[in-house]
Amino acid sequence: MDVPLPTLEVLERTRRGEAVEAADVAALVNAWATGAASDAQMAAWCATAGMQGVPYEAALAVVAALLAGGDRLELQRLGPTVDIRSTGGVGDSALVVVASCLAAAAGAIVASTGARSIAHVGGVLDAVSAMPGMDNAMAVDRWVTQARDGGMVIAEPGERLVPGERRLADLRDSTATAEGDVLVAVATAARGISGGAGVIAVAIPAGSGGLLPDLDHARHAAGLLEALGGAWNRVVTAVPVVRAEPLAGVAGHSLELREALAVLAGDGDPALAESACTLAGAALVAAGLGDDVLSLRAMLGDGRAAAVAERWIAAQGGDPAIVSDPGRLSVAVVRSTLIATDGGAVQSVDAGIVGTAARWLGAGRLDPGQVVDPSVGVQVVARAGARVSAGDVLAVVEASDEWMADRALAMLRPAFDVVD
Repeated sequence: MDVPLPTLEVLERTRRGEAVEAADVAALVNAWATGAASDAQMAAWCATAGMQGVPYEAALAVVAALLAGGDRLELQRLGPTVDIRSTGGVGDSALVVVASCLAAAAGAIVASTGARSIAHVGGVLDAVSAMPGMDNAMAVDRWVTQARDGGMVIAEPGERLVPGERRLADLRDSTATAEGDVLVAVATAARGISGGAGVIAVAIPAGSGGLLPDLDHARHAAGLLEALGGAWNRVVTAVPVVRAEPLAGVAGHSLELREALAVLAGDGDPALAESACTLAGAALVAAGLGDDVLSLRAMLGDGRAAAVAERWIAAQGGDPAIVSDPGRLSVAVVRSTLIATDGGAVQSVDAGIVGTAARWLGAGRLDPGQVVDPSVGVQVVARAGARVSAGDVLAVVEASDEWMADRALAMLRPAFDVVD
């Protein structure tokens, strides 16, 4: 039996772009998981892999090592099971919630392990916890039971599934190594595969509002995800998209939930509704449940998707009344406005800057132990294409105090490209 390369040599070869055996990459991950390799060494590998990538075999080895560190569910016997998720986009928690409710309303069993916020993009687990009384973490047996009997669950199923991926997510978040095709694909694959759904439908945002720079990188990550899922008998259907501005114009958990609930009620942002129908439709096609997008759109207006949301929230310990009364969601104590200094047309709104401001306000984490504030965030008022005059409102900041609000306003101003 060959002896694995020392951790330092794996790092040096990877940095130089030299070939590294998959077994040696797996040994590095295992050494890190057991404490034989340090967080600094794992962060160094993430930085290199994020910048220049690694071969498929190495990505496969990382997923296998992460899965080997915990349990792995198999839910196909329950019926057509789907896991709907995003690799991370500004505003994408709303997308995941709406698409999941649509898929469940169409007959799929939605069983998702979700993900926490990372870097400047939100995570649906943090959005779930923003609902009053909602439980975003539960024992595996309860998680499976809710999926089977209730038809939908989005929660962290205890500590037994891919504990290494949660550590890796915290490490990537705290060392600014969240980006990169390989890392995005590996993290998404490990979470999705461990949850046991037969179909994994993934939105892959590219651009400033995602974790990947452009559509080519998103497509590469999509192909890698599909291959990784297939290695564990999962059907992965990926939807690469450009996220240049915040989806539905918001960043922050309560704000995103309000947008999601508005769409489920048949109102709300048209782009969010269309994106949710596309993602849910892809999941249903892969699960063999049809591709009638028109019927999905109808579910947003006739109450079926909203009824699923109410049942899901109640089953997970939350207050289902928020579906009809989003005013029950938490509200920030300070509300400040960003005012246009000149008139003209809004050419673009940089989602990355908006997401970074929301993270700094407390919607994300600047260190792994930080407690997320569900009430804070940014609402874009003047969207791309709008005409504004001097004195008009460009955005609204929801903050915990005046100083934080002022700092966020200063951060936000460069996000708006207003031209005469």
